[in-house]
Amino acid sequence: MVAAMVDLIDGTIVNVALPTIRRDLHAGASQVEWVVSAYMLAFAAVLITAGSLGDLFGRRRLFVAGTVAFGLASLSAGVAGTADELIAARVVQGVAAAVMSPQVLATFRAMFAGKERGMAFGIYGAVLGFASAIGLVLGGVLTDANLFGWGWRTIFLVNVPITAAAAVATLWVV
Repeated sequence: MVAAMVDLIDGTIVNVALPTIRRDLHAGASQVEWVVSAYMLAFAAVLITAGSLGDLFGRRRLFVAGTVAFGLASLSAGVAGTADELIAARVVQGVAAAVMSPQVLATFRAMFAGKERGMAFGIYGAVLGFASAIGLVLGGVLTDANLFGWGWRTIFLVNVPITAAAAVATLWVV
């Protein structure tokens, strides 16, 4: 659920910070559009293939790889010095999110049956709805709070400890 939440929050959190990102990185209008589009395009391009790879190589292995890659890409986005660096980091974030997301759904399908499966998918749907809404709010709060003087960068850097904890927790699960 944490992975699903981080993925969807990240899909929306950046929208509110775009004017600040544009100003700070001296980005053009098309570059700002690519900050959002690069993530979504990469996610869409890899999602189905990543689901199949999880079946072939193991869902846990791909989930952890996707989660770690997402955290590293978030770190790269948070320290990006140019719009092009940020766009490249967003591409990697999108790919990583596409690797981890289908593993969650496939794991639910394998772990649960009947009413329990329905409940798991129901909770998953609620988490997705919450994450989509909270991403917009969180983007504004984190950007305006300017924690540690990092400004908009916190919207990406907040993912680093969350994804690290999710990867470690997944490795410890039997």
